[in-house]
Amino acid sequence: MKLWLNILVFFCLTIGVYAQDEMRVIDSLENVMAKQEGKERVETMLELSRAFVDFSFDDCISWGERAIMESKNLQDDELVAKAYWKIGLRYLHHYEFDFAHEQFVAALNVLDNRKEASEQLMDIMNYKGYVELYMGEIDSALATYRKTLIVSEALGDEANCADVYNGMAYLYFQQGIFDKAMNSFKEARQIYERLQDTLSVAQCDNNISNIYVERQQFDKALLLLQNVIPVFEQFNDEASLVHAYQNIGTVYATGHIDMDSALVYLKKSTLLAEKLGDRITLIEGELELGNVLKYLGKEKDAINLYQSALHSSQTIGFTKGMLEAYKNLGIHYNEIGDFTTSAIYLRRCMELSSDKGNQLYVNTVRPYLIADYARLGQLMEMKKELGLMLDNYDGIINENNALDEELTEMRYHTEGLLKQHESQNAQIQALQSQRDHYRLAFFGLLAIALFVLVLFVAYKIVRKKRAKV
Repeated sequence: MKLWLNILVFFCLTIGVYAQDEMRVIDSLENVMAKQEGKERVETMLELSRAFVDFSFDDCISWGERAIMESKNLQDDELVAKAYWKIGLRYLHHYEFDFAHEQFVAALNVLDNRKEASEQLMDIMNYKGYVELYMGEIDSALATYRKTLIVSEALGDEANCADVYNGMAYLYFQQGIFDKAMNSFKEARQIYERLQDTLSVAQCDNNISNIYVERQQFDKALLLLQNVIPVFEQFNDEASLVHAYQNIGTVYATGHIDMDSALVYLKKSTLLAEKLGDRITLIEGELELGNVLKYLGKEKDAINLYQSALHSSQTIGFTKGMLEAYKNLGIHYNEIGDFTTSAIYLRRCMELSSDKGNQLYVNTVRPYLIADYARLGQLMEMKKELGLMLDNYDGIINENNALDEELTEMRYHTEGLLKQHESQNAQIQALQSQRDHYRLAFFGLLAIALFVLVLFVAYKIVRKKRAKV
């Protein structure tokens, strides 16, 4: 009891010291700001906003808004954009994606008239794409990343180009377009290798392991992860380590390789994510852990984790987390025969995925929803979903037919290139044969010339000897 009391006292003292330190920083900044004017005053307001971010979020936002107003009065576009960007970062720190996105858009609108690339523009676009990614705004995020890539290339910032390729790869991965995701990850990896950035190369390999899992190439995924974990430990990169633990747990679970090891790694991931305050990775870890527990027959524990992940995702507006939770809960209740509850979750999943333009989840849950409607006797709803599924099926067939036509054209083109290649090879072989003949003739003539020379020298020697005699 005494030990716990001492721990509690120490904890309270630590909080008190931290709060006092924060207040000293805030007081110091306020004293400095009182003597400042113009741009320096706005910069100090932004520092005050940052100082309040964990201490009083209302004050943090208040100082940020004051900085925006004063920068507008100064009619300094770069300063206005910076103020919007900084307050967006404050919202992002609190996982308020909608508000963060508004600030980043406002910052870009201020800089919209400027055609020249700048680091400030690149940084703002980076965060806008990041937020759109987690909001599930796939089309907007892709558009943002493509623009960011153009700006990064104009600035010659290879490291940021690689980061953008990583973000685009993650978006393709979410859509189930694994070939494009792999290509983008490889683009990023090549740049990091060229920059000799060992840590970022390992982070790329960590991401690539997810694609190997989707392709059922579990051995390749495990090999990558077993190589990257020591790198993250060497660099003390806990933020990357939490993802690696989650990924290796997912490999063990998805491939049904070792469910006990899957539990160990997923629990390590969730504990580390909780320690780091990484709410996104914690949600993803809970969802994966729920899948493992469900497989092991611990369905109540699995449901609790799905519900926890859903609540957390709704709180911060994490679209992928909501979609996964809705899907998992809907399928679970379908399997145990609670078709009413199942239909509720599956409908929410379909509505959200349709709203965000993510067809992958629509295609996944629609068959289960049709089964729910059939069991519940809701024939009109069932007919409607069947019609949509058939329309989607027809669309897929049309896309496949178009792809077949493209493949046929490519095959003809390839055959033409092969024939051209064979013709060129034949010409090369003929030239090589001709060259060999010329070379043989040359060496033959050279040998004859040498032989004649030897005979001539011998003749001269013989004549000299005869002359002396």
